[in-house]
Amino acid sequence: MINNRLYWWLESNKILTPTKLGLEQGNRRKTSCFVLVRRSLMDCRRKKNTTAVFVDLKQAYSVLRKGLLWKMREVGIHRRLYHWVKYFLVKRMIQTKINKGISSKQIQKEGLHQGSSLSCAFFLIFINNLPDIVQAEKALYADNLVMWHTNKHPGISARLLNEDLDRLQNYCDKWKLKINSSKTVFSVFTKSHIVAKKNVPLSLRGTNLKKEEIHIYLGVKLNRQLTLKELIQDSRGRVNQRLQPVKRLASTSWGAVKNTLRQLYIGYVRSLMEYNLALQSISSKTNKDLLD
Repeated sequence: MINNRLYWWLESNKILTPTKLGLEQGNRRKTSCFVLVRRSLMDCRRKKNTTAVFVDLKQAYSVLRKGLLWKMREVGIHRRLYHWVKYFLVKRMIQTKINKGISSKQIQKEGLHQGSSLSCAFFLIFINNLPDIVQAEKALYADNLVMWHTNKHPGISARLLNEDLDRLQNYCDKWKLKINSSKTVFSVFTKSHIVAKKNVPLSLRGTNLKKEEIHIYLGVKLNRQLTLKELIQDSRGRVNQRLQPVKRLASTSWGAVKNTLRQLYIGYVRSLMEYNLALQSISSKTNKDLLD
């Protein structure tokens, strides 16, 4: 009840930033990936190159509770709901079970509760203003932030993205968030083989970021030319694998009835094909034929 009420209030008052495309009700994580791919493809047709940085937050739910409560007051959450959340967070006990042994109870002093449905809403409030400090184009799903810049010269994009990375690091230092530098990588989406071979100097606090030719973002494989070939091939392989038990249950002499098979196909097989239907629609005809 509290979770539904909190989401309703955040959405009706338009508290959540437009670039935050995940976790809130009515949105899906594929939207964030579609925005990146569609805009990058449009820029590729204009002979421009897109440099994208995929930022990974370490231990995202280990947020500063006082900071969360302060941000709740800033967005207008007061009185009963504020006090309910405040007492919900404090004096939470945790225990660890290893084999048959159980540890003593300890008070969880900071962070959100793993497994709680309210933690997602709290985390959205806590990082709601994070995209505001990034000047490049960006999309945020949960703790997965992608920011990108488009230019004919990747060096210009790198300079602007490095400035955003510095601002992002300062923001994380202020609010006690941690960026996982080993999992924070970048990719250059381009049709030019010459540009693809160029060195792009991107770093985070003196640590050079790793460049990936094929990056998996929200379960979608993105190559540098954004042909989406890997996505289609991966979807085809997984669909064929899931079709096997359906075929075994569709025997003429025994097996499930028609309605059961239809429900199984829609929920188990077709749902996988429809997961990135928006991305499939902008793929080439050759790739689309692989799923027919």
